[in-house]
Amino acid sequence: MKAYGKLLLVIFTVFMLAGCGKEKPDVSIFMMDDQSDPAAVSEQLEKTLQDKLGPDLKVQVIASPLYNLEKLMVEYAAGGNDIILLPEGDMKNYGKMGAHTPLDDYFDPKKYPSGVFASKEVKDDKTVDNTEHLYGIPVKDMKVFQDLKYTPDKLFVTIPVSAKHVDNAVKAIKALTE
Repeated sequence: MKAYGKLLLVIFTVFMLAGCGKEKPDVSIFMMDDQSDPAAVSEQLEKTLQDKLGPDLKVQVIASPLYNLEKLMVEYAAGGNDIILLPEGDMKNYGKMGAHTPLDDYFDPKKYPSGVFASKEVKDDKTVDNTEHLYGIPVKDMKVFQDLKYTPDKLFVTIPVSAKHVDNAVKAIKALTE
């Protein structure tokens, strides 16, 4: 039993040290699609976006090869992503819980009408938010994804309210649209 405990301690220590010293990204992107595999373009997306943003902003793209609703919940709950690409239905469901940053101040809602909706979030005072905002931009309308030939019809880019680098996320989304 003692040997087992020591082995667990060694394994734990190795995992802890493995995470030390790893450079944190300035903008972290998580991709999940229920119609295709975003992992097929994630490396090229990271490289292209890194080239567009330059060396001052470190980009990290993580793609889930399989659609898994529980994985998506964990990604939202963990709060480690500045941008999330997800299917329209999920975007609207999470929007109802107030999980997205409105993008109206950064992008023209008239240009992306399919990403505009009222969150219907129930506020603390029990009122319902019926104000429409731009919460997501369709991937199919973004130049970088068009160049990568990855344009799923119902996939959207959004910024979660838990994003730590909103300004960097906006810069990244603007770079994706140009």
